[in-house]
Amino acid sequence: MAANGGWTIETLREHFDVVLGANDRRYEQRFKDSQTAVDAALNAAKEAVLKAEMASEKRFEGVNEFRQTLADQQRTLMPRAEAELRMGAIEARLESITKATSARNAEQKGGREVWAWVFSGVMALVAVGSLVAAVVAKK
Repeated sequence: MAANGGWTIETLREHFDVVLGANDRRYEQRFKDSQTAVDAALNAAKEAVLKAEMASEKRFEGVNEFRQTLADQQRTLMPRAEAELRMGAIEARLESITKATSARNAEQKGGREVWAWVFSGVMALVAVGSLVAAVVAKK
C-alpha cells in the first residue's frame, strides 16, 4: 500500500462518487417521501375544504329557507295597525247590532204588553156584559 493509506486520486474519486451517489439517492428518496406527504396533505385539505363548503351550503340553504319563511309571514300576516282598524270596525258593527237587537226586543216586549192590556180589557168587558146580562135576565 501506499503511504497515503492506499488512496489514490482514482480511488478517492470513486469513493466520492459512491458517497455522492448514495447521498443523491437518499435525498431523492427524501424528496419523493416529502412530495408524497405534501400531496397527501393537499388532498386532505381539498377534502376538508369540500366538506366545509358542503356544510356551509347546507347552512345557507337553511338560512335561505328561514328567510323565505319570514318573507312569507311578512307577506301573509296582517300588520297590527290594520288588524286594530278591522277589530275596531267589527266592534262598532257589533255594538250597532246589539243596540238594534235591544230596541227590537223592547219593541216586541211593548207590543206584547199592549196585547195583554187589550186582552184584559176585552175580558173585563165580557165579564161586565155577562153580569149585566145576568142581572137583566133575573128581572
